[in-house]
Amino acid sequence: MPGKLRKITSEEAREMQAIGAEKKRIERLKRESMKFTINTLLSKTLKKGELCTADDVLSLAEMEGKNLDVQTAIIIAVVQRALMGDMNAVQFLRDTVGEKPSDRVELDQNLTVESWAKRHKVKL
Repeated sequence: MPGKLRKITSEEAREMQAIGAEKKRIERLKRESMKFTINTLLSKTLKKGELCTADDVLSLAEMEGKNLDVQTAIIIAVVQRALMGDMNAVQFLRDTVGEKPSDRVELDQNLTVESWAKRHKVKL
């Protein structure tokens, strides 16, 4: 019958699993390679010569024209945008340093089902 599905054999199932596992492995390797490339590029300097780090200067103004790594240059650009009122830049910086509101979890060890139900006016 044309509309009926047939059951696959265990051999076909193993073959499909192997194909899926190989595709997953290839995607993981691509992601790892991309991450390695990004990290490598972020650590490169903007110019030839001695690297200047954020600790080497006293102000943002002094950093202009210095030989920085790409990551530091990007962060400086984001900080400058934040200083000009760009709220996306402000949020990016906040989130990057781990202050994103949803990242903080407070645990109440004294919380019971009964106290939660009472607080939320739920009958048990």
